[in-house]
Formats: sequence, structure tokens, C-alpha cells
Amino acid sequence: MCTPFVLRLYDHLTLRTLKLLQTIGETRSLSKAAAQLHIVPSAASRRIIALEDSLGITLLERTSRGVELTAAGYAIAKYAQSIMRDIDQLNDELSDLASGIRGHVRLSASASAIVQHLPEDLAHFLQLYPDVRVDLHEDTSASIADKLLRGETDVGVLVSHDVPDGLLLMKSKREELAVVMPLGHRLSAFASIGFRELIDEDWIALRPGTALATLINSKAKTLGTILRTRIEVNGMDSVCRMVQSGLGIALLPAVALRPYERFPGITSVQLTDDWAVRTIHVAVKADSQLSAAAQALVESLWSVPDSDLLKS
Repeated sequence: MCTPFVLRLYDHLTLRTLKLLQTIGETRSLSKAAAQLHIVPSAASRRIIALEDSLGITLLERTSRGVELTAAGYAIAKYAQSIMRDIDQLNDELSDLASGIRGHVRLSASASAIVQHLPEDLAHFLQLYPDVRVDLHEDTSASIADKLLRGETDVGVLVSHDVPDGLLLMKSKREELAVVMPLGHRLSAFASIGFRELIDEDWIALRPGTALATLINSKAKTLGTILRTRIEVNGMDSVCRMVQSGLGIALLPAVALRPYERFPGITSVQLTDDWAVRTIHVAVKADSQLSAAAQALVESLWSVPDSDLLKS
């Protein structure tokens, strides 16, 4: 319902004034905020006073160190941050439309997805939608989930067994983990092996925070042990190079190990544990309103029926 107070907000709370209040909160200075926004300080002051008079509330308090937002000022600045982020996205979309690109999607994906199926999936999508621009960022599954909840990315592709509330997950792919070891390793003659048989080995690990590192450490803890990690690295190629040099064994997605010619001297053995088969999910924020381009990308990456839709 449009009350008189709401109508006054519509009339006086312009985008420029919102940005001004947000910047004052960040700088704690009216003059610095005005300079950042290329506004004459006296004009900036008049904007704040006019809004205060219209709403009947005080938004700024002067202190010996500058100015501070009141509780009401902070309330407006908090919403201003979200509104300004939406304005930035609108600007991107309008810029895309003006240049003939009909959509812009921010996509965050785990390394596991990127080294396996995602390049081919994106190539297929962009053949169908050549006027869409996809900004792809690699990150850990945990960080992707956080970015989705904060509205910092539109679509996520992740592997995770502990996803926070507020995300909508759609099963996309399955991946099988394999044990990577040097040729000639005492276990390399096995066709398959269980994780319990590996706990006394030297390990090459991905950095903490990745879904795979979290899973492996959790399974080791279940067996009452801590793996003997010799080296931690940032990427799967680096893991293979360390294994190739005989520094230890590792667990990696089997699909990522197919181009053996890149890493002569290593081999892989199937892992028999049930948890060695993982699901890669397409994820979005549950209450988000996706753009047409983002929705099309989700539908392209999601390859399972509606009955497999999961909501955390």
C-alpha cells in the first residue's frame, strides 16, 4: 500500500541520493563522498537536508571526526548497496543490448567441472545462444555457494555435500574419483582399490577449501586417521605433476586423467568406495529472478528430469 511516507520516498529518494548516502557511510565524510560522486559539497548537503525534511527523520550526525549515519541513515545505506548492485547489473545488460549482445551471465564453477565437461557444455550453449556473453570464474564449491547467496554470481556449477540453505540445486553430471599414482607403484597393478588401503600412503592434496579436499579429509577422519600430506597444490595439473615425480598419490576425477600423454609415468586405479561417485550440481539462489540469458544457461547445463530437483 502506498502510504504518504512511501510516496515521499518515491519523490525524494533518488538513485543519486542513495549512492550519496552509501558513500557517506563508507567514507564518513560528506565532502569526500561528494568528491567521489562529482557533486559540489553544498549541493550534496542540500540533498541530504531535503530528504531529512521530507521524511521527518535525521540521517546524519556530525562528529569531531566527520559525519556518521544515524540508524535511519544506515538502514537506507544498507538497501542502497543492494540497489546499486542491481543498477550495475542493469547497466551491464543495457550495454550488452546496445552492442547487440542479448544477455550477460556471471558463471562460477569448480575446477573439477572446468577440467571435465564444462568447456564442451559452454560451447554447445553458445552455439545455441551466440549473442550471450558468459563471464566464467573458477572457485571452490564453498565459495561459489557463498557468492550465490550474496548475489555476486548468477549461476554456479559445484560439487558439495554440505550446501547452505537458500540454494536451488539441479543434478547435472556424475563424476567418478580415481587413485592417481606413479607407474610402478606397489598398488598400480590393482584394477580397483578401497580408500582404507590407501591411508598409509604419502598424499598430494588440493588446497583446503575445495570440495574434493574436504571430502577426502572427512573420509580419513571417519577411519580414525589423518592422511600424511606431503604437498598441497592449487590445481589438478599440479597434482599430476607431483605424482609424476613420485612424491605421492592423489584422488582426482577419472575424466580429468584421460589425456595421459600430458603426464607420462602416471596411472590410475578405480576407487571402489560408494562416495567415489559424486554429483555435479547446477546451482542458483532459491529466490533469485534470473535473466533470460541466465535461465537459458541453467536449462542448458541441467540434464536431468524435474523429479531430481533438490532444494536445500
